[in-house]
Formats: sequence, structure tokens, C-alpha cells
Amino acid sequence: MERRKRALRMLVFAAWAASVVLALRFGATAFDTNPEHLVGLLGLAYLAAWGPFFVFSTHGPAGTLGRFALCTATLGLALGALELPALLRLIDYRVVFTAPTPPWRRSGNQPDADLIYVREPHQRTRFRYDGAELYGLRGAKPWRRYNCELITDANGFRNPTDADRSDVVVVGDSFIEGLHVEADDLVTTRLAGLLGRGVVNLGRTGYGPQQEWNVLRRFGVGYRPSACVWAFYEGNDLQDLHEYDANQKNLRYILDSRRAEGAYGRSFARNGLGFLIRNWIRPDPTRPAEAYTGLFHDRDGREIPLYFGTGIQHGSGGPDFPRGDSPELKRVQAILADAYALCRENGVDLVVAFVPAKLRVYRDFCRFAADSPCNDWPSDDLPDDLRRAVEEIAPDVGFVDLTGPFRASAASGGLAYLPDDTHWSEEGHRIAAEAIAPVLERRLGRLAGDPVVAPARR
Repeated sequence: MERRKRALRMLVFAAWAASVVLALRFGATAFDTNPEHLVGLLGLAYLAAWGPFFVFSTHGPAGTLGRFALCTATLGLALGALELPALLRLIDYRVVFTAPTPPWRRSGNQPDADLIYVREPHQRTRFRYDGAELYGLRGAKPWRRYNCELITDANGFRNPTDADRSDVVVVGDSFIEGLHVEADDLVTTRLAGLLGRGVVNLGRTGYGPQQEWNVLRRFGVGYRPSACVWAFYEGNDLQDLHEYDANQKNLRYILDSRRAEGAYGRSFARNGLGFLIRNWIRPDPTRPAEAYTGLFHDRDGREIPLYFGTGIQHGSGGPDFPRGDSPELKRVQAILADAYALCRENGVDLVVAFVPAKLRVYRDFCRFAADSPCNDWPSDDLPDDLRRAVEEIAPDVGFVDLTGPFRASAASGGLAYLPDDTHWSEEGHRIAAEAIAPVLERRLGRLAGDPVVAPARR
């Protein structure tokens, strides 16, 4: 008889545990799960798991409740020990779990009404990450682990010293900030060497045309430059117009410093559960790397796999191809017209540089699988369309199409773009500087005596 009761209890325990697990799994996968929802589900599952113990326990009410309290307190203390470093700002679990975090919430950044986010001034830190093309591709192999030092000036831009004045300012996004290469290899550093003049880097990762206009207005003209280079990246600058609009609608949330600095954002529970959701409960769909790989022969005869996973996504908030007559390009033209007016008012020459996407540069020099979408991904005449848009603003606005120099490098086996990322390699920064420098030289002219170099004051 006793054996039957024990077997029945074991059966009930097993069935109950299975029911709790199934309910937790269904709740976590069937609904729009986030860390807060999962906390509630786990709490309910924990209480439910104790149900059979309370029903069948032979320890009496006091013994049963005592065991429940002891187990719960132990788990609470363990969680508290993990949360304490985040509470004391010793650990940010967003970094530990590589949590997708909007830039205005990341360490070293601050929210900003005009720019959405800015970097803190005079910081010195290192970024370590894998190439962006690897995400979402199964079987993709990293080219290398990127490990780059970021030193910011008084305005939070990637310049090793503060400058009161500079002959040239360069406005742009992640291609100009260049967090995949060291400071000595940046396009701005190389431009300064080629021109023998001061060049200030005003690029910032994640910025789009509206933010770049605000950078020029708030910071650029303050350097009293003779020339401004505005880098337009075809890969996402048109999409960024919509992202900026969306962020402006959520500006109240973005500027809420309590959210940005709160311990909950850094907590183990929130970020650990987010990691669980992203990697186990609701992982993003992946695609086979082979379909998005182009085999490229470099100058040494090596066959290098180039990945194009992020560069051919359609319907990502940007205009359909061809983009030359799109409302987005017209908005960019209007922004550049405002930039031109501001530059002219301050005696600055404006030069627009077209930065091509990696696929535009390398598709003709790679061998793809027969069924690869890279073969059929549409292309357009955006470089010429942007050139015409710039010419319509004013005849004295300069324009540099970097497509030709980069394709010439690719034709000779050069790796101007990183194999596993969308950005320039060290060679790419050099090529861009060498293409832009002659245009600036003609516009700046030859000054008598020593060139103006931005003085350092730290």
C-alpha cells in the first residue's frame, strides 16, 4: 500500500512538473515575450512547481512552509549577489550578455535631443566585436576579432586632441568614425597627412543625414574650416531618415535619464533573461552563409570569402530600387542644400563624397553560388543620381564618387572593405583619403607660408 502511494506521488510530481514546463514553454514562445514577461512566467512556474509538495508533504504545515521559505530565500540571496555589482555600477550586464541596446543607453554615451545620442567627452576606451556580416549567417567564419581604441575630444568625436580651429572638417557616420581601424589609419588622419593641414573627424556611428546636418551646425562651423567633406553612405543613409523621424517621436522616452542610468537596465535578471530569449526561446532566423558569400582572389592569390549578409536586405525601411527619384533622396538633397547655405554663410567649401556599398564594389569580382541572392540583388545609378542632386543645389558644391577608386582596388585584388563586415579596412581608408585629397587641394589652394594645423589643447 505504501509503495502504491509513493508511486502515485511520484507520478503526480512528474506529471505536474511536465505540465509546468510545457506551460512555461508555451507562454514563452506563443506570446510577445520580453524579460519582464519572462520574469512573471518564471515566478508563476516556481510557485506552481511547489504545488505537489504542498499537497503531498509529510512534514506538516510548519515544516513545509519552512522548506519553501528556505529555498526561496536561498534563491533570492543568490540573485542578490549577482545583482549587487550592477547596483554598485561595478558591472553592466548589458555588456556581459551583449544585449542589443540603443546607442543612447550604452556606456560612454548620452541621449541628446538633436543628435539622439552623443559620446561623452575625453573618454578612452576599447571596442571589441565581431564583423557585422556574421550575424544571422550560419557557418560564417570571422576574418578577425576587431579590437579598437576610441579616444574622444571635448565634443565626443574621435580626435586624439582638442582643436580650436581646423582647415577641414569631415562629417559622416561609422565609415568616418572608423571603429574597425586604429586612429592612425583613419581617412581623416590620412587626409591630414596628405594635405599638411588640420582635419577634424566629425563622424559618428549610427548617424544619418539629419544628425550630420546638426553636427555641422553645432560643431563643424565652429572650427572655422575652409572646407567640409560630407560623406553619404548608400547602404543606410536613406533608411536613417526614417529611423531619425521615429526616434524624434520617442524623444521623451530617449531623454529620460532615469531609464538611461537606472540599475534595472544594467541588472543581471533583465539582461540574462534577454540573452535566454534571444538565443534559446526566440532566436532570430539564420540563413546559410554559403548563399551570401562571394569568393574573391586577393593580390596574393588567396581565395577570400566575402560576406554580404547585411548588405542586400530589401524592405528595411528604405526606398525601393531604383532610388534616384525617391522621396528619401529628395530629402537628402534638401538637407544638403541647407548645409550648403550654412557653409556659404561661413565661407566654407562643401564637398559631398559618395560611399558605395560593399556589394556595389565587389559583386563583379566575386564568384557566387548559382542560387545566391547576391547575383540578382538589384542595383541602380544612385552615385550619378546623387551627383545630379548635388549639382542642382549649386555648381560650386564639390562631389567625389568613391565607387571608381574602390572598384579599381577590387579589380587588382585589394581588400578595401572588410571580408566579414560592411566597413572599410585600413586600405579602404587610404583609398578614400587619396581620392578626396586632390579635390580639397584644388579648393583650398596653396597658402603662403606654413599650413594651418589644428592646435592641441588638452
